[in-house]
Amino acid sequence: MNNNDEAVVSGWIDRWLSALSCMTVSRHERLLEKAGTRHGNELTERLRLAKSDSYALGKTAGDEEGFKRGRIEGHAAGKKAGLVEGRVLERQEQEALMRARAEAEARRMRQEAEARAKMLVSEKPIGINASLAQEIRRDVLARTDQRPRDAQWEMILSDHPATYVVAGAGSGKSTSLVLRVIALNLYRGINRNEISVFTFTKESRKDFVKKLRTQMQAWGETLSLDDARGVVRTFHSMVLRMARSTIDPCLKVLELIDLEKGGQIPDTDIENLLEAGASIASDADDHVSDTENPKAAAGDEVASEARGVARERDRLLRLAYERAFSTDPTFAQDIATLHRISTYQLKRPKEDVTAKAIAWVAKHDAVLNSTVDRAWRERIACGLWPAIHVEPVAKPVKLSSSMTKPFHVHGYLPSMKAYLVLGGAQFFSDSQNSAFSVPALVNTKRKLLAARSEEPIIWIDTVEDLQRLASVLQWQKDFQEKRVSVPMFEWIAPSDLKRKPVFETFYELAQFVENLGLPVAKTLSEAVDGSDEAGLTGAERVFARAVSSFWPVFEELLAEEEIWTFNELFAHFSEDYPANFKDVPPYILDGMRHLLIDEFQDISPQIVKWIRGCQRELVKRGRAGSLTCVGDDWQSIYGWRGSSPDFFVRFKHFFPASSHGYVKLEENFRSSDHILRCAESVLVDVPGMGWKTCVAQSKWAKESMPVLIHETPDKLPYDEIERLLESEVMRTKATARDPLLVLARRAKAYKPLVALKRKPWGKALKFLTFHGAKGLESRSVVLLGDCAYNGVNPLRNFLYRKAGLGSFDEAQHAEARRLAYVGVTRAMERCYWYAKKESGGALASIPMARSFAVRCDAEGNVLRPQLQLQES
Repeated sequence: MNNNDEAVVSGWIDRWLSALSCMTVSRHERLLEKAGTRHGNELTERLRLAKSDSYALGKTAGDEEGFKRGRIEGHAAGKKAGLVEGRVLERQEQEALMRARAEAEARRMRQEAEARAKMLVSEKPIGINASLAQEIRRDVLARTDQRPRDAQWEMILSDHPATYVVAGAGSGKSTSLVLRVIALNLYRGINRNEISVFTFTKESRKDFVKKLRTQMQAWGETLSLDDARGVVRTFHSMVLRMARSTIDPCLKVLELIDLEKGGQIPDTDIENLLEAGASIASDADDHVSDTENPKAAAGDEVASEARGVARERDRLLRLAYERAFSTDPTFAQDIATLHRISTYQLKRPKEDVTAKAIAWVAKHDAVLNSTVDRAWRERIACGLWPAIHVEPVAKPVKLSSSMTKPFHVHGYLPSMKAYLVLGGAQFFSDSQNSAFSVPALVNTKRKLLAARSEEPIIWIDTVEDLQRLASVLQWQKDFQEKRVSVPMFEWIAPSDLKRKPVFETFYELAQFVENLGLPVAKTLSEAVDGSDEAGLTGAERVFARAVSSFWPVFEELLAEEEIWTFNELFAHFSEDYPANFKDVPPYILDGMRHLLIDEFQDISPQIVKWIRGCQRELVKRGRAGSLTCVGDDWQSIYGWRGSSPDFFVRFKHFFPASSHGYVKLEENFRSSDHILRCAESVLVDVPGMGWKTCVAQSKWAKESMPVLIHETPDKLPYDEIERLLESEVMRTKATARDPLLVLARRAKAYKPLVALKRKPWGKALKFLTFHGAKGLESRSVVLLGDCAYNGVNPLRNFLYRKAGLGSFDEAQHAEARRLAYVGVTRAMERCYWYAKKESGGALASIPMARSFAVRCDAEGNVLRPQLQLQES
């Protein structure tokens, strides 16, 4: 006990003793006992607390000592374990990284291998390095009068294995292509047998051959005509060469049979049949290049079957038609239906009839009806009219919900459920009363009923029409009685311009389907099955079903006679049938190694498959080469036979390569600025056009004369046009070698000029369709007729969509504008355009207030502003 404790106890005892006098002894004892007990408890508690504090202090000190020692030992143990685990983790991470790198490399190699497998050209550049390019530049400038611009040099010297060139009209693409051939052949050392230049038209091929021979001569290379034509080819000539080397040296091709009756035609003489194939947008002769020389010698340049009569083809078509009719009841029933419908197939006018014209016909209809009926009874078809089986109709008939007034007809045929109307405007003369002109009223009523009637109308214009109707009625009766012969009749397909033998229309539709790269029978059957969704008319549905039945019979007949079609040859050597290439000799297939294709925007799906098939086989043989494609989506004008600019616009997708060259040629070395601006104006509102601006660089660039436009209310003023042509020939000093061009949408537009006995221009004019003039140019050009498409073609819309090409009708609307662009841009200095403005046509799209276009009179003289207002 320390001093403080003793003092506390002593004080407590003194206080207790001072109180003893007041207590008894026993009480004192109890109190002492209590105090002793309490004191003992306090001492015990203090001892406990003292011990507890000492333990705590000792524990704390021990904990600290143990923590320090444990920390040191744990750190050492943890460090040791961490090092072991870290080394394991590091190895795992390194292994995972190595695996990831190996997988990435394998994936990259696999992707590269897949990309290489898709590549259709060489993986490596062509080999035109900087020094070689410099040498070519120097020699071109020294040896020729050509002075290529930067963009042209880029095209000529492209080192990419695949190059596509957007070349505007008059951009010098042909000259650049010729120089590229020279670069590949004479500088890169590529054998000419491995170079092929594909052109579309006969005229452009002839022009390219001439330029190639001339330029080769500048390098001291004499290139014979045959050698040049072996380089500058057509797709058909090359596929024929392949077929004759593998299938049969004496192979019979349907399109050539009539032309080869005097002997086999060399493949180099085969022109591009796609240029001249049957068109749904033009007359049969729309693509004849020169109507003053419409026949081509078989041994010369074979133009196409359109230039001659396809007698053998028609014989085979007729034979297949008769066989199908005799063996297939469904086909026979469809033919009976088409035969009946053909009698009331009125050609729909390009423009609807105005309300004024409808009111005019309605006003005079009753008198007109009786006047025409009386003329047919008494003068035109005495004894044939009234015709049997035709019931008279006394009252006017409501023919359309779009016309408030009914119209008179001349009879009703119950068996055909059709009304009959007599016409024959040619049998009536114009009267002095212009308000009642029978010929004009008859023609207007015909247009009116063709455009508006919702009821079937059989229109009779001639005695032959009446006799044909009698034959049809008799045939239909015989068909019902099961005693019938195969009917031969004509049919007009949607968007076609004239009637043709029904089996010929079958052939044309099938060709269209094949050009799209589609199977005929299967695709048309799908069209019939989905006819409601596709919006097919009843006639279209029957027509499509008939063709789907007819085509296998025709193919069977061709196989029996061992005859091929060009479409079959392209399909045979396409990417869809790679095994068919194995027997093609190297010396022939090598001709496809280095391809230069002009007018690539006009290529068809079928040709694309053939090119890809050839290139894929070359890759397989280790002979991959290069591809140079030149085109202009503004000049795509062959959609009517299945072509599409999509293959050019999406060139990289369809022709994959390790690298692609892309060049734009926008300088125009042909036309005046006015001509270019006018041509561009017709394309302004055309959807899907990649816009570009052509810059005029020719000697005529600043020519002040705008494009001269003469709008005619009806017929073209041929007398005035004749005088204009004569004066233009004299002004420009045109010759047969350097002629002026007269171009038309349809060949019939310039036939009156070609048929003139007196031709004051001699041979200084060349008459062509817009299609046939592709790639040509002239100082002065005269255009005849508007460019418009007003058709509705649900069947071809279905087929176009099936091929992944969108709407056929929309494509044709755009194509009509592009065709006008092609026509205008053939002109260098002056362009005259004579036409009746058509609804939705190109002529209406030209902004006449602009400086690049002006109205002119019939003789080509610029009209003063006040006269322009009167004309309009």
